[in-house]
Amino acid sequence: MTAALLVALSGCGGHEEKREYAIPSSFCGIPVDQDELAPFMPSGRKLTIKKDVPDSLSSVCQVRVDSRLAVEFKQMWLTSSSTAYFVGGQADSRLDREAEGGRFLYSGWEAFGRTRECRHEKLPGGTIFTAIQMQSPDHQDADAMRKLIAAYTTAVENTDICKDGKNFTGD
Repeated sequence: MTAALLVALSGCGGHEEKREYAIPSSFCGIPVDQDELAPFMPSGRKLTIKKDVPDSLSSVCQVRVDSRLAVEFKQMWLTSSSTAYFVGGQADSRLDREAEGGRFLYSGWEAFGRTRECRHEKLPGGTIFTAIQMQSPDHQDADAMRKLIAAYTTAVENTDICKDGKNFTGD
């Protein structure tokens, strides 16, 4: 919340858009560091969050600001050990950095990761992959994206879905 206030108060003089909404500490049940995320979030009045489970093996948390898509947080069960394989299924990703031997792939505005602790009970070799995709590259910070995806992936590892090895639909 402090970061939201600082952004809203910065820039005296002239007409500057500001953020009038508070950034939550979690999105669709997964904790996210507000201070790390704040610089990426656009100005606007109202933030809405919608969780979508398009199938039993994936979950998407869409964050909109004034009805514009601002960021998507994704989780997907896959039978691969490669984050690059997961990224290959995403639209138009341009990643130029990696961490932990390719476990995390990221750029200044999007990041992808692979959990270590998640094993699906009915999907041999299945693990959860994660993604954070900002919908505007206006603000870029590769170091912040690396920190965000690492923390988000760890938080996903602490969910019941991961611990119980279940589908996102609960079956």
